[in-house]
Amino acid sequence: MRQASGLALVIVIALAAPLAAQISVPKTPPPQQRAGGSITTKAPTGPAPRKPNGQPDLDGVWLRRAGINDIADLLPRGETLPYLPATLTRMSVMKAQDDPQLKCLPIATPRSEPYPFRIVETPTHIFLLTEAVHGYRQVFMDGRKHASGEDLQPSWLGHSIGRWEGNTLVVDTVGFNDQTWFDNVGHVHSDMMHVVERFTRVDLGHLNASVVVDDPGAYSRPFTLSYTAELMPNAELLEYICDNEQDASNIDAPADAADEAVTLLRGRR
Repeated sequence: MRQASGLALVIVIALAAPLAAQISVPKTPPPQQRAGGSITTKAPTGPAPRKPNGQPDLDGVWLRRAGINDIADLLPRGETLPYLPATLTRMSVMKAQDDPQLKCLPIATPRSEPYPFRIVETPTHIFLLTEAVHGYRQVFMDGRKHASGEDLQPSWLGHSIGRWEGNTLVVDTVGFNDQTWFDNVGHVHSDMMHVVERFTRVDLGHLNASVVVDDPGAYSRPFTLSYTAELMPNAELLEYICDNEQDASNIDAPADAADEAVTLLRGRR
């Protein structure tokens, strides 16, 4: 028995030694890294690539970091979100545990996560693939219109159609349900939301986005959000596993948007 145990130990050590020799950690972090859960990138410089038809080529892996915690940070300076009273009332009772992402549910535009996304262009569709929750959006580029009435079924990501206006890709999306949050804070929307995004690749490494949110069911007027995404050269989307966070029920605290809503409601009385 002792001889067998000793032999097993020798085998384990023999196998572990070559494995350890294969593992190396670079002394100098690469321009793009994911160490510590913080994904960073250094955008390359140069002119924006173009397709044979002259349009900018948007293909690539992009990283957006702005407005993840609070989309109000993406508003023009001095502006605030134009809540309807009913929206403030709805937000005032929300808890942090209500965040749909804690239940591994889809993340709808204009929300973003601190993980990259990939744009894939085809003649008839443009796909936006997100690493977070392994989601995807399909933008129809074949000239079709939005469905209407009962044919437009509410969904998590909505129904998107696209077109080119010069060097800018315009993505028009309707048909959302009202189940998603805009950000980590907890800003919400209704199922009447209509979003128009404009993507412009200004150079090799930067993609500017302007997002107009028109939601008469939750806000008194349309508002515009702006951000810039940076290219992650030679990067790939990684596997993302979401396992229905079991600790969500223990996060027994108001959402940040609830505190904001309570303060604003008191000020209106």
